[in-house]
Amino acid sequence: MVLAVALILATAALFAVSPSFGIYEFHAVDYIGTIVFVALLLGLLWIQYQVRIEVYDWGIRVKNLVRSHELEWPELIAVEFGDGPWVRIDTTSGETISAMAIQSSDGEFARKEAVRLATLIDYHSTPEEND
Repeated sequence: MVLAVALILATAALFAVSPSFGIYEFHAVDYIGTIVFVALLLGLLWIQYQVRIEVYDWGIRVKNLVRSHELEWPELIAVEFGDGPWVRIDTTSGETISAMAIQSSDGEFARKEAVRLATLIDYHSTPEEND
């Protein structure tokens, strides 16, 4: 969100000083092109902002950049950091889902979040003990 605000403020500053650029003068097509470009960047930032793992009573929803996955607790087996940048969630169907919300580049915070998710999976995998 900070990047989005900074982008909007930078664009506003550009438009404020654009009439005094000297040898280059902004025309209507320049303003329109800049607005379209900034709108595309804001759209990409919004998509990135939506990346998350939502936890519910019934399971989790993993929202990545392009795809979302809804997984019920019995479908989940384990959570691990593999060779890639994101945590991976193994399912009973044999599918491995990368969760972009937990990135190894976040260091200790990412490890704590992965352990928290793994603990939730363990807790929900034995329902008869949790009643």
